[in-house]
Amino acid sequence: MSEEPQLKRAAKAIWNDAETDALVTYLHSQRSKIGDGGNFRPQVYTDAATAITMHRTLGPTKVASHCKNKWQSVCY
Repeated sequence: MSEEPQLKRAAKAIWNDAETDALVTYLHSQRSKIGDGGNFRPQVYTDAATAITMHRTLGPTKVASHCKNKWQSVCY
């Protein structure tokens, strides 16, 4: 009997206020890179994750998917 491989999920992000502020500030500065669908291009979220690294105090280092999810929860 074969077992199906389990999908790996990114560890749950824990955001502090400084990270959230840095993310919003960074993405606001990159608003010219919003695509036709009204969303940022994937590379912008990757760059945002790098830009906010110095503000991390809890949880895993943020990755692009964390940044995209946080942006969507803050904006919508």
